[in-house]
Amino acid sequence: MDPLVSAVDEHLGCDTDPAGDPVTPMNGDALPTDQVLCLPHVQIDLYKDQAALDKALNLWSDTQQGPVPLVHGGNWMVVDLTGVATGEPSAVDLEGLASEMDAEYETVAA
Repeated sequence: MDPLVSAVDEHLGCDTDPAGDPVTPMNGDALPTDQVLCLPHVQIDLYKDQAALDKALNLWSDTQQGPVPLVHGGNWMVVDLTGVATGEPSAVDLEGLASEMDAEYETVAA
């Protein structure tokens, strides 16, 4: 997890001690093996494998919380819940992060 957090921090400038806790969509098959907050509403989730990540992506798509921008690759994702938490658009550059990390950017919504 540390190399992933370092790579995300390099692009997004993570807070050293962001307030809050990561959000976990509930499904035993899609629980992350590790989670870290980068910014107050931006979290990094690590999964055991691609199948668990795919299940988690489906859960995020069905959250009915509105649009949720995220970046994913391999067995990890970075989720921006700023819009869900505050109702305001996020200024976090997830598209740039996706490009830098050779990952996929998408906005999921129910």
